[in-house]
Amino acid sequence: MQKYDKVLGMNPSRLGLPEAPSSSTLAGNVSSTQNIIEHDQLGAEVYSTRVEGWRKVVLLLKNLKNPLVIVLAPFLLSTLLQYHRRDYDCAFVVALMAIYWVAEVMPLPITALMPLFMFPLIGILPAKAVAKEYLNDTNFLFIGGLVMAVAVEKCHLHERMALSVLTMVGSKPQWIMLGFMVATAALSMFISNTATTAMMVPIGQSVIEQLLHSKRLHGMSETSKTELLGGNFEHKPSKAESLMSKGLIISICFAANIGGTGTVTGTPPNLVVIGMLSTLFQEADTGVHYLSWIAFAFPLMILCLLACWSVLVLLFMRDAPPADPGVIHLIKKKYEDLPPMSFAEKSVGASFLVLLVLWIGRDPHVVPGFGSYFPKGYFTDATSAMLVAVLLFILPSDIPTLSSLTSLPPEGKKKKSDRLMDWTTMHSKFPWSVVLLLGGGFALAAGVKESGLSHGIGLLVSKLAGLPPVALQLISLVVTMLVTNICSNTVAASIFLPIAANLAQQTELNPLSLMLPTTLAASYAFVLPVGTPPNAIVFASGYLKVTDMIISGTFVSIACTLIVVGYMNTLAMLVFPLNEFPAWAAMNETMTS
Repeated sequence: MQKYDKVLGMNPSRLGLPEAPSSSTLAGNVSSTQNIIEHDQLGAEVYSTRVEGWRKVVLLLKNLKNPLVIVLAPFLLSTLLQYHRRDYDCAFVVALMAIYWVAEVMPLPITALMPLFMFPLIGILPAKAVAKEYLNDTNFLFIGGLVMAVAVEKCHLHERMALSVLTMVGSKPQWIMLGFMVATAALSMFISNTATTAMMVPIGQSVIEQLLHSKRLHGMSETSKTELLGGNFEHKPSKAESLMSKGLIISICFAANIGGTGTVTGTPPNLVVIGMLSTLFQEADTGVHYLSWIAFAFPLMILCLLACWSVLVLLFMRDAPPADPGVIHLIKKKYEDLPPMSFAEKSVGASFLVLLVLWIGRDPHVVPGFGSYFPKGYFTDATSAMLVAVLLFILPSDIPTLSSLTSLPPEGKKKKSDRLMDWTTMHSKFPWSVVLLLGGGFALAAGVKESGLSHGIGLLVSKLAGLPPVALQLISLVVTMLVTNICSNTVAASIFLPIAANLAQQTELNPLSLMLPTTLAASYAFVLPVGTPPNAIVFASGYLKVTDMIISGTFVSIACTLIVVGYMNTLAMLVFPLNEFPAWAAMNETMTS
């Protein structure tokens, strides 16, 4: 015991151990540690304060963005007004509206109303002349066509058409994608791209789930299959499965954007170019009408659709799962679950065919059309559209019977609409904003022409006169595509079509050779989710990242650009004399000069 006491009483250094720190040393260390902690806390507080300060600045700028743009844009552009020239005054309005449209400082259709007070205020056009542009012949063509499209949606005829197309494709994911694209593009030719996409996305999601479900079942043990069928088996999609899902869902919005170019009424930019031609080249027979547009645009639409499908297959379907008969069974079951074709569906389908016959038969150019029995300009495509639109509000949705005419609806319930179309449905589903957007574009075009700004733009772009037509078409396509990915396709067409027309006149090209590619490019918004409503709907499904759309959309945009340029210089010349400078363009150039 004494031995241990001696050891315990020894100086620790003699045992090879470090000496215990003194109380003063310990106090110093604690104080130093506290200082470090306090310094770190102070630094963290300073950093947090700075971050919070920057966050508030960013939030303030974000909240003030719209007021700042609204105030600063006219201030910065006001130098144009100092020259007291009508063309410069018009340039002020055009530039101001373009900034407001791109920045979206106000709802787009409200910005489109600005010419109604700006042009009379600065002496470009009288108020009555501006107001007429908002409900002209082209806008009524749009209204009539949209009433027909909403009637198709109301009776669900479009769903039956889509499922019938999908039942004819194979069970391989690649062919299923093509089936989705064909069905979507076909519907987008006649009803709005947004409505088509909104209907096709849920069907696409069901097919994707079936494909993934079958892939998981394949090769599993019986126990695992039982767990999966019972919903107790969690499975994270593989990279190949994820890519396949992305490819199928993104093909829907791309096909909707491409399909809308197939007919005059398929998408607003097509109507913008029709209206621009009648505004910029009044009384001129440009040769652009419903049938000639189909002859020009439908083959091009097919080529772009196939190119888009090929790109998406290469990007997303290289390692896709094998053929799955369960998918076809699912689609057929959905089709078979539809109720028998109703009287309303048959009536709407017949009305749709009548409208197509009227549009095509008015002036087929191959033989004299029924339009030749009317004085020139009396019967237009808008006349046919409004005739059928009014009939849809008259024709019954069910076969009238004595009991249906004398019976009352159940107590507490409103009587069901007994017409193919009703005002409540039209009021809720009709895109009234597009009518104002179209009108704003036509009003701008009228102001540009009347003020002489069109001639000034022509002189400005005449520096490009030395470039070959192919290069000019390429420039028109690329610039319009870039802009249409960040703003409305109607806005993009309204801004660039007058420029394309004047550039063509200055270089003595057929205006159609630049205006048609510009119109098509306005619909090719493939790169960003905000580019067009179909993109936003597909992106909201949750399958895609922004990078997925940017990468695939860039490749599809390049493919469509090359196809359009090649098509304009080959097959398109069979429909329009694009290699000639027409007399109507030369005459208009002389008048504006």
